[in-house]
Parts: sequence; structure tokens; C-alpha cells
Amino acid sequence: MSWKKVLGKSTIRLAAATLLLTQLFGAAGSVSAAGKDVEVHLIGINDFHGQLDTTSVVGDKKAGSAPILATYLKEARAKYEHSLLFHNGDSVGASAPVSSLDRDEPTMEWMNMMGFDVGSLGNHEFDQGIAALKAQIFGGLDPKEGKVTHAGAKFDYVNANVIENSTGKPLIKPYVIKEVGGIKIGFIGLVTKSTPNKVSPAGTAGVRFLSAEEEVAAVNKYAKELQDQGVETIIVLAHDPASTKEGVTTGEAADLAKALPADSPVDVIVAGDNHALANGVVNGKLIVQAYSYGTAFEDIKLMIDPVTGDVAEKSATVTTTFQEGVKEDPETLAIIKKSLDKHPELTKPVGTTDGSVLRKDAYNNEAPLGNLIADAMRQADFGDKASKADFAFMNPGGIRADLPKGDVTFADLAKIQPFGNTLVKLELTGEQVKTLLQQQWGTNADGTPNTKTLQIAGLKYTADFSKPVAERVTALTLEDGTPIDPKKSYTAVVNNFMAAGGDNYKVLLDAKSSLAGPIDLDVFYKYITDTFKGGDIQAKKEGRITNLAVTTEPTETPAPVNNEPISRAEFVTALVDLLKLNEVSTAPVYQDVSPNAAYADAIAEASKAGFIQGYGGSFYPERDITREEAATILAKLVNSPASEAKAATIIAGFEDGKSVSAYAVKPLAKLIDKGIFSATDKKMLEPKQGLSMNDAKAFIQKAVVAKAS
Repeated sequence: MSWKKVLGKSTIRLAAATLLLTQLFGAAGSVSAAGKDVEVHLIGINDFHGQLDTTSVVGDKKAGSAPILATYLKEARAKYEHSLLFHNGDSVGASAPVSSLDRDEPTMEWMNMMGFDVGSLGNHEFDQGIAALKAQIFGGLDPKEGKVTHAGAKFDYVNANVIENSTGKPLIKPYVIKEVGGIKIGFIGLVTKSTPNKVSPAGTAGVRFLSAEEEVAAVNKYAKELQDQGVETIIVLAHDPASTKEGVTTGEAADLAKALPADSPVDVIVAGDNHALANGVVNGKLIVQAYSYGTAFEDIKLMIDPVTGDVAEKSATVTTTFQEGVKEDPETLAIIKKSLDKHPELTKPVGTTDGSVLRKDAYNNEAPLGNLIADAMRQADFGDKASKADFAFMNPGGIRADLPKGDVTFADLAKIQPFGNTLVKLELTGEQVKTLLQQQWGTNADGTPNTKTLQIAGLKYTADFSKPVAERVTALTLEDGTPIDPKKSYTAVVNNFMAAGGDNYKVLLDAKSSLAGPIDLDVFYKYITDTFKGGDIQAKKEGRITNLAVTTEPTETPAPVNNEPISRAEFVTALVDLLKLNEVSTAPVYQDVSPNAAYADAIAEASKAGFIQGYGGSFYPERDITREEAATILAKLVNSPASEAKAATIIAGFEDGKSVSAYAVKPLAKLIDKGIFSATDKKMLEPKQGLSMNDAKAFIQKAVVAKAS
């Protein structure tokens, strides 16, 4: 594994330059066999969320921000004779303050400047209600506070599955026809059917969403109408989740593709909502999604017969918008500057810290930063004119960074809460609150504790770890020491990840009522600015959580339990180290793995050994590895093939078996059959959950032993 020493620096620079050119300009000389087809490129983004001035990090490299994205998009359009520019929902909502403070008008202005041709609705377009949605799209005074007048979109919006109750017709036009290169292309719009559960009831008041069956019927109906108008190239802009892993594409968008006839005239379904990569074919339909926040864009290439209008060939590339070596677009910078000039507070620190507001040990104990976030959540305004909630609970896995010492900026807050989660107000009994606390204490597959201590506000409790989980909470009170009544109802704020039962907080699914509200980052930002007014941001441990340790005789010091999630790069590195692989002499082939990264050798070894394949030329080394992704890698060590039927039977034996991705069913079944992979408590596989350091170590060791046996 010495290729770094073998390759000269000039060779590495040349390889990187070649990779960048390939990303920017694609493969040359791609033409149809007929030589007469018209080449059309659909350039698109999804889930931009108004991140005009936000820089993201992808594989240790800076990516995104609107000025960088604009340069990529303009260069992509400039190199093609025939192209269209689209966005696929959630262009606004959960936005950066530079956009959200003016009701996302800066983002709409940017899209107009860029010359988008068509767009679809996402669930976040409904955040502020139908009146606000229409004002943004069609122009007019924004209904919230009446301070912003929208210019309206200079391009078409489409949606076919949201029906206005008063008219019984689609909220906006269901489709639009665009002509480019003499070819007519139809765009049908859809939004995820989960929208009513993702926004507040006020956001969707006055409309209804088609069922899955009604949605398929609508797509078929409008596709037929398009064909009657001479349109044979049809694109569905479906803000529906999808992802492609190990060559298999799954999710709502894939389900839609399967539900449509095999000979449907729909050629492409563009996905969105879950901020993932999708690039695969399902039932003859190409499904594509390009992550989120402007960190990537898709280039859908269509070769179209000019006589029949049929698509002869279709493919897509997804390009990451790395910032290095790319000039910022001046027109975009001007839009951002105008907003920053109007809101100078955004260019200043939101406060300072002495470096003590940390998340340290938040998985096991009360943490200062956890208290600060929970306090902010408890104060959140849900528009229901109610006072602050009784309690707030924050899962430690959602706290992704510390507050830095010195000046704190909005960007620092965004690193702490980067997911754009929606806050949800629930009604829980005191008994359910106690159950929620008990669900913090799970067990790993190897029998070790799996603790995810909730960061809390509005209550205090004592946990005696010498007692079983069901008896562990020995005291549970309000802040003032008043005991919490098991039968009384209380209001509690959590994020939508927890509200959906994430991290095994299943009791929240039984809440008496649920009200979706604002975005967690917006609430955190407002709380910081309102409370500390640009000064010293303070938070400390306050005795909200008292953990009583188990008293035992001194024994050999056990290995520390590490419940922190493990990244894809860390997982692969641990596997390669244990197998002592040392055969590679060439650099890794993934565009997001720097040849000089500490984990580059391990990823190159794992790739050569056939353990990993990556997704569309990328590996995403810094992302947390999921339990099913880890199983897919480890299954390649074990020679124990399982039939499709046997695998399906094994997975069906678990409560959440249906949530296992199609690509992971056989690998997971193989590892379960060999005793390498086991369920969490309550017979749950939790395939989409991140894998902890401790679980990863145990699984890898078992798989290596099985390989040797």
C-alpha cells in the first residue's frame, strides 16, 4: 500500500485535473448510433433550501454556495447547444438567514436571474401556507407581516398531486411543455405524499394530497394529454425520496416507476426530499437525484428522435460542486450582497464563547451545549399562541459540532444542527415521558450498552444504573422539584426524526397530538440572538440529569464504550487494518477521496478487494455508515450464499424488515444466518440507523473470524 510514495506530485495533480475536467465537461464524443438524434441536456438541482451563502464540506473539500453553484450551472449550459434548467422542489424553506429573513425572496430572485425553465413544489414550499406559496410563485405581498412583496417566478411551476379543496382542481398547473432543439418536452410535477406530516396543519389547509393510486392515475392521465399534444419525451419532477446504493434504486420515486406501466411514455423521474444520490433505472424509467444544498447538480442527457419525439438513449451524471479552482458568479454575489447590506447583523458574530459550551459526553450525560439547544427548542413558536412547552428533548446524535471558542457565526450554528429538521410539539402523559427516558438505554448486538442520553429542558431526573431499565428512573420532576404526574398531559418539543420513532424512541409514536412547527436551526439562531444579544453565549451543566453509577468491586478496567457513529471511511479503515491488506499501488478512483487523505490507502485497498463500489464515482467517506451499508460490505467476506426466498424469510422475521433496502436484503440475511449480525432490542434491525464505533468493531471481528473459518 505504497502508491502515495510511488506517484509523483505532478502525477497526482494531473490525475486530479483530469478528474475535475471529467466532472465539469463529461465524456467527449457521445453520440447516438443513428447520428440523427437531437441531444438535449436537462440540468437540475433539488432541495436547495435557500442556501445562498452556505458552504458545505464533502469529503474534506468545500462545496456548494450559490455563487459556486451558479458558475457550474452556467458552464454546463454554455457547453450544450440544447439544454433546459430545472429545480425539483424545496428550493426555499429551511433556508439560510440571508434568504429566510426576507421570506426567501432573495432565492427566488437568484432563480429568476439564473433563467430556470421549470420547477416543482417540495414539501417546504408549503411551510408558510398556501397564500405564501402563491405569493412567492405568482407575485404579491407576502401574508406574513406584510413586509415583503414577491416579484414572482419568471419560470413555470408544475404540480399534479395537490388538489385545492375549493375547486377540486390541481393547486397549480399539473404540467408544462418546453420546446428545445425542435423537440417538445413535457414536465409533470409531484410532491411527496408525506407533506402533510412534514409541515404544520396550517401549511396545507385548503388542499388535499392524492393517494398513491390516485397519483399514478394522474401521471398516466397527464402523460396521455401530453402525447395528444405531440409530446413523447416526458419528465416527472417528483419531489419524492429515492436513493441508489450498490446499483439498486429504492424509495417513493422508485415505487412510482414500478407502479407505472412498463410502456409508459414517462422517460425520467427526478427525485428529491431525502437529500440523497439517485442514478439508476427502474421499470424503464431513469431516476435521478443530486443530494441537496447546492452541493451537486444533475446533468440528464437525452438523445431524442426528431421525427417521433421518442427518447433513444438516456443517462445522467451527478457532479459535486467543489469550490477549489472555481470562480464565484458575480451576479449571484450581487444578490447576496444586497441581502447582507439589508441585514448587516448577518455579517457580524452572533456572540462569543469561552470554549466551554460543548457537546462532550452528550451520549451519556448532561452536556452544556445540549442544555442550550433544548432550552431553545422549548421556546419555539408553533404559531398556536400557546406559551412555551413544558419540556424539550434533543437526541445527542443530532448535535454534530461544538460552539467554537471566540466569535460564533451563523455558520457555526449550522454545523451544530445541519439537518434542517422540523420541530414537532407533542402531547405526552407523564408516564410516556418516563418511558421515553427508559428508551435512551438500549443494547448493542454484542450485549454492550447502547446509551443515547437525551438532552433535556423543563425537567430533572435521577437514573440509578444499578437497577434494570424499567426501574432505573428513580426521581422525575419539573425544574422546581414538583413530581411529574404519570396521568397528567404535558407538551414536549422534539425534532421530526425523534417524532417518527428515530433512535428507538417509539413511545413518541403514541403521542396524543402532534403539531409540526419551525426548523430547528432557525429556532436555535433566534434563541441565541434574542437571549445573548451578540454577547457571551453561556450554558453549563445544571443538574438536570443525575446518573448514579453501579457500585461493584474493583475489576479490570473495561474497554471504553464508544457510541459515536462511525463514518464510512473509518469503517473501511478498521476492516482493512484487521485484514492487513497491502496490495494496492494506485490511487483510489473516487472523486471525493483525496489522494492525500489519511484514509485514501484503506479505501483503495477495499476497492481493489471488491468490498466497496461507491455511488456514481463517489464514496462519501465522511458520512456515517448505516447498519445495512456495513452489512453489505461485510457480507462479501462470508461464503454462505442465501437464496432470495430464504433471505426474504429471514428479514421478514423482524419488526422493521420491510424498511431494509432491496440491495441489503441478501447481505443482511447472510450475516444474520451466520450469527454475525443481530437485531437491536425489540427485534429491530434499524437498517437505516448509523453504526456506532463499538458495534462496528464487534461486527468486523465476527465477520473476519467467519471468513477464516
